[in-house]
Amino acid sequence: MKNKLRSLFILIAALFAFNSCIGFSMDIQMNRDGSGRVTFEYRLSRLIENLGKLDGNESMPAIPVGKTDWERTAERIGGIRLVSFSSKDEKKDTVYKAVLDFDNEKALIEILDPSLEKVSVSRQGQSGRLDILLIDKLNNFDSDMIELISILSQDYEFSVSFSAPVNSTLTLNDANGNNLTAVQNARIIQTGKKVSFSIGILDFLELKNGIKMIFNW
Repeated sequence: MKNKLRSLFILIAALFAFNSCIGFSMDIQMNRDGSGRVTFEYRLSRLIENLGKLDGNESMPAIPVGKTDWERTAERIGGIRLVSFSSKDEKKDTVYKAVLDFDNEKALIEILDPSLEKVSVSRQGQSGRLDILLIDKLNNFDSDMIELISILSQDYEFSVSFSAPVNSTLTLNDANGNNLTAVQNARIIQTGKKVSFSIGILDFLELKNGIKMIFNW
């Protein structure tokens, strides 16, 4: 279980690479004292679930992170409470939603990345900074794989949003620290009460040099 939850972003990246049909969104709400709430919503194509059953994998979980996983994570880390967890079947997807409260910045870091390598938070008074390295670099895919991804990932997105009691800013870098002044086909809100980054899965996979999000408030 610990290996399964070692890093939420590594997990999501693996799902992108091998299933290519998952949508993922995360919303972080930061309070003045460093506590807050993080909401995850992730959707898995029922086509992949059905294919898994045909392969004889009925005993495998439909999604690697379910309610029991979140409960065990909260118990192991401390400073985290699972507020709610739900799942529902839509026409072509199963949609999962987990809402967690965190007591401080350390707890937030461990929710996002228990390896403590890809996420950092610093805070002074009402100001602070949150760095999230979504992925270092993505493997190159051959043309057949790209074609399969383009078919399966249609209409699926990756999105992250952040809000704090004061206005925030969002800066995007690649994994080498170079500023990304533009990301093709991404929808970005860089300043305001809530800042956000959204991109289609296929476009996300084409960010070969990785991407890092820097939130300041």
